[in-house]
Amino acid sequence: MVDNSFLQSSVGFAAAGALAVELLKLAEIRNIPKHERPDMKEALYWVPYFILPLVGAGLAYVYIMSEIILRPILAVNIGISAPLIIRAMASSVPKAVGPIDPGHGA
Repeated sequence: MVDNSFLQSSVGFAAAGALAVELLKLAEIRNIPKHERPDMKEALYWVPYFILPLVGAGLAYVYIMSEIILRPILAVNIGISAPLIIRAMASSVPKAVGPIDPGHGA
C-alpha cells in the first residue's frame, strides 16, 4: 500500500511540472509580435492550463499504482513530459491492416 502523503506529493509535483511547461509558454508570448499573439480572452486558450496538469497528475498516479517509486524530481519530469508520453502511447497502437497483396503474378 502506498503512503497517502507520498501519493499526494508525487501527484502534486507531476501536476506542477505540467503546469510549469504551460507557464513557460505564457512567459514567451512577450517575444511574439503583437499581431501574432494568441487571443488570451478566448476560453479555449486556457484549457491546457487545466487539462495538462490533470494529465501529468494522472500519469504520476498510474506510475505509483504500478509500484514505481517517484522521487520529486522524477515526478516533475513525468509531469513535464506527460503530454509527449500520452501522445507516444496513443500513436503506438497498431493500425488494422488488410491482407497483404503479393502483387501481380505471384
